[in-house]
Amino acid sequence: MKDIKICLISDTVFDLNGVSRFIQDMVKQSTETKKDFVVITSTNKNDGIEYQNILNLKPIFKIKMPFYNSLDLVFPNFFKIYKAIKLVNPDIIHISTPGTVGLCGLISAKLLKKPIAGIYHTDFPQYIYKNTNSKILKFISKKYLQVFYRNFKIIFSRSSSYRDIISKDINFKIENIIDFKYGIDLNKYNKSHKDIKIWNKFNIRENNFKVLYVGRISKEKNIDKLIKVWKAKYLSMMDLILVGDDELGIDKDKLLKYNIHFLGRQKGLTLSKIYASSNCFIFPSTTDTLGQVVLEALASGLPAIVTNQGGPKEFVSNDYGYVLDINDRKSWIKAVKELYFKEKIYKSKSQKACNIMQKYNISNSFLDFWDKNQKLCKNS
Repeated sequence: MKDIKICLISDTVFDLNGVSRFIQDMVKQSTETKKDFVVITSTNKNDGIEYQNILNLKPIFKIKMPFYNSLDLVFPNFFKIYKAIKLVNPDIIHISTPGTVGLCGLISAKLLKKPIAGIYHTDFPQYIYKNTNSKILKFISKKYLQVFYRNFKIIFSRSSSYRDIISKDINFKIENIIDFKYGIDLNKYNKSHKDIKIWNKFNIRENNFKVLYVGRISKEKNIDKLIKVWKAKYLSMMDLILVGDDELGIDKDKLLKYNIHFLGRQKGLTLSKIYASSNCFIFPSTTDTLGQVVLEALASGLPAIVTNQGGPKEFVSNDYGYVLDINDRKSWIKAVKELYFKEKIYKSKSQKACNIMQKYNISNSFLDFWDKNQKLCKNS
């Protein structure tokens, strides 16, 4: 069978989040492996890098995404997206997000009679509920997703622990939900990027023990709970480093006395250095289907502290991290203190984190994704 052609449609490609970095890494892998892989999006954003196989079609207009201010809700030109997909003429269309761009891709796929597959990156029903506490909005989001995904051949889940949740929430046959093999760019995230001088750039002491979080500074990520715990159990010998867009509207200057530092958006080599120059990673989110940033942190040699809900609990073990109840505050503080005070335990977990991540290279993930799509097209 000849090699296939895949077209991926996504609402987020140039944003500073794990999904965007993942898609960009997939594009890079397709170039290196000479696979026919095209990504179509519609945004006014651009990271300044030219990608031959990313088609960015200018949207008609945009507004800020409700409950997710760092993202744009765009209104794309459907006819441009349809024509672009028709010109690419893929064997299968992958829809990465169920937003307006994804919806255009879905309609186009139906009109062109192409098989449709998807990647379930975000737990939107839980995400909406965490931000609004509205069961009605959660119900509506589930109904929308059920309609959106009902004609998909398969859905890739970022973690096997989410397969049951996906099946239940969107009423999708569980046998048609398959795992997406983990993978990150290990050249970008590893201990060789350690450079404690990076902290001078942010006026942070070089040699303090640093607890790092990367992601949106938002309610659904439980950052408000993390800050409350840190303030209540103030640890003067440590720094809490928060990297990402602040969507909580926190007074950053007031929190400096608790050694809580907001670094805002960071990317590229600077982000790689921040990871590798920190001491441990903390991720209190309970709604992530995978937690790309946790993989990046582990690869950088950081023991990870995650919750017992969501995707990260699947790949974080006691050998190189902690899986804890989000409501058990004492256990979170105990874990951080253990890593700080017990050097032998810290070094062991740090080294094991690096070792375990060696098998999760993005190249293995991409080729596994390609093989599964090849089989799907062959059997269609």
